[in-house]
Amino acid sequence: MNHFTRLSLTLSILTAGILPAAAATFTAGGLQYTTIDEATVAVKKYVEGSDIVVPSTVRDDDGNVYTVVAVNASAFGSAAVKSVSFPSTVTSLDYYAFNRSSVERVTFAEGLESIGYGAFSMCTSLSEVNLPASLKVLGAVWELAGWGGSAFAQCTSLTKITIPAGVTELPQLTFQGCTALTEVTLNEGLTTIGERVFEECTALKSLQLPSTVTTIERAAFMKTGLDNPVVPASIRIIPNSCYLWCGDMKSFTIEEGIVEVGKQAFADCALESVEVPASVEWIRTDAFQGNGNVKTIRLGSGLRRLGHSALAVWAPSMQANVPQWSLTDIYLESTVPPVHEQNDDHFDQLDDDFFFGGKEFTDELREKFYSEVKLHVPDAAVEAYRSADIWKEFKNINGSTDAVTDIVAPCPLAVSGGVATAPGLIEVYSVSGVRVAAGTGSVDLGAIGGGVYIVKAGAETIKAVVR
Repeated sequence: MNHFTRLSLTLSILTAGILPAAAATFTAGGLQYTTIDEATVAVKKYVEGSDIVVPSTVRDDDGNVYTVVAVNASAFGSAAVKSVSFPSTVTSLDYYAFNRSSVERVTFAEGLESIGYGAFSMCTSLSEVNLPASLKVLGAVWELAGWGGSAFAQCTSLTKITIPAGVTELPQLTFQGCTALTEVTLNEGLTTIGERVFEECTALKSLQLPSTVTTIERAAFMKTGLDNPVVPASIRIIPNSCYLWCGDMKSFTIEEGIVEVGKQAFADCALESVEVPASVEWIRTDAFQGNGNVKTIRLGSGLRRLGHSALAVWAPSMQANVPQWSLTDIYLESTVPPVHEQNDDHFDQLDDDFFFGGKEFTDELREKFYSEVKLHVPDAAVEAYRSADIWKEFKNINGSTDAVTDIVAPCPLAVSGGVATAPGLIEVYSVSGVRVAAGTGSVDLGAIGGGVYIVKAGAETIKAVVR
């Protein structure tokens, strides 16, 4: 084939339209658009304006009319815009769509299906955004980098948000660093909460997890303000660092059905007691380490393995070698003494111990701890604990025929079938301390609605979970 033949063939292909034409761009209403095809366009770039209303259709300089269906990557990045509203024709926002912009309010119509990776990340002025019921993906994967998540990371003015039922996953870092976030509504349908999704949401005090959640990933609630979380049985395993450094957390509820508490899951919180149900088989390395205010530990009958320093509930002051503890009593239901898990990885090779484990702690210090703290076990297991590694160090090992009833709230106050009963006045409070109901003799908690409640009668208190 000679030069002229090749040139003629190339011109024929171009004329036939086999090669796509380059996208055309034009500006209208303070925005630059780029064509997707002969009928649709995407917002390519913010040009000017404070309050932007994106139209459903737009006309170019030649009079051609296009439907606006998407927002391109970084289209509003660093834009000096206050508010933006979108029509129902817009179905997707690409990655970093509003990254670092000054936007304060964003309004979506029904029709939006996907919000990309980091779409609103570091929008520190964003205080109001609605997510429509049509939304399916929040923090879609950025194909170039292979990352998903971070949709609202570092939005430090965002105070509340509702995740629609169509969203099944919150990928990593979705709300990381949203320090003003106080109210998050998660709808039934959500199945997965990814790594560090709520990390550093320090104003978030409570969060109701839907029954459909089956997976919570590492450090999902690290450094949050959660003060009394309920861990649903549906997840089975509490991941590593799940509630690490939650400095406001004084209590928690682990539902029956959880089988494993991950490494550092509740480390360095402000817990006053530790209680795990009979279904828990393994409490891993450093799970409750650093909770120096814990007075009692209650462990269920299924516990078989404990990682290094899993129950090191003392205020760390290793430099002075004088850790202080509030712990007075440990209650175990298991008739089989739990063993130290040799293969539970730790950052260092240390002595086998649930409570200390570091060679820097003197024998005198250990002797003091094991002399002061009382161990309560089933009567039939007393001798087994007295001869078991680590447990045998306790000087006070007591049999307890009522070890099981020690772990539930004492009578006469009781909650059964969603109804609280007790002689005299019964008061019901939200976890934030607001009284939501009261009655004499009995109170139907189900009539109040689903949630976690603190039920009080006289000097007795019960934490109740209503679904």
